[in-house]
Amino acid sequence: MPLRVAVMCQEEPAFMAPCLRRVISMRPRQIAAVLIAGRRSAGEKRETREQLRRSLKIAWYIWEPWGLLRSLALQQRGKLLGRRDPRSIEGHARRLGLSVHEVSDANSAEFHALLRGLNVDLVLNQSELLLRKEVLAIPRLGFINRHASLLPRFRGRLGSFWAHAAEEPSYGTTIHFVDEGIDTGPIILQRELVGVDPAWPYPRVLRRLMDQAPELIWEAIDRLEDEGFEPGPNVPVDKPRRFPGLKTARRYGETMARRRGPLHPSRLVHELTRLLDREELPPAKKKQRQPEG
Repeated sequence: MPLRVAVMCQEEPAFMAPCLRRVISMRPRQIAAVLIAGRRSAGEKRETREQLRRSLKIAWYIWEPWGLLRSLALQQRGKLLGRRDPRSIEGHARRLGLSVHEVSDANSAEFHALLRGLNVDLVLNQSELLLRKEVLAIPRLGFINRHASLLPRFRGRLGSFWAHAAEEPSYGTTIHFVDEGIDTGPIILQRELVGVDPAWPYPRVLRRLMDQAPELIWEAIDRLEDEGFEPGPNVPVDKPRRFPGLKTARRYGETMARRRGPLHPSRLVHELTRLLDREELPPAKKKQRQPEG
């Protein structure tokens, strides 16, 4: 009998939603439930105007102007329309007649009871939530995750960005079990993405990775049905990555300008960005005169 799978995710219309809508559409009869854990954030929580300004500046470098504007427009439409948004994962699941539940705390006793009641074999976790061992132990086969890098390198937040920004970029997708660590669970399946130009904008790279993911997710799930299957090791080789800061974003902008060369159409935008993004330097300290003698 095919495995019963629950999909736990957060609404993110630009990249995540098209991927997960395809995952659900490919085998809707195997989807026992879709668990919506709010909306996916684009970085750290922003509380002040200065933090917001800084986050937008980081996003301008990473997503580049067109990618940032497109993402912001889709996010605003999603907030306005909710499940009526054509990109909404929740709306898509409901139109297919699937069971949909909202998740406020995945580590709560209430969610534990819900998950036990669903009686699923497996949960595909595509949320940003950190899960404790108590909830991870409820499904018969546990939780799995899709990570957009070739683990164990570039684990943590926005792994695909760090892999693209590296001096020697690499591209691929890893499907692995979820444990209490950050992207440290055993590897079920891993596939390199070929044909990527390192000069591509990051949003284009991410779309290619997301296009690859639905088939890989179901291929990994099928592997779990084989009695003799053994997952591969996933031993960390570095610290988990955090969401990029402004210094990293600026460095990435310089890297992309170098990869593209001086005649690339984006060069003018890059130079204008550099001009407008000059940091105010503190006044230089005056040297004290040394007494003669």
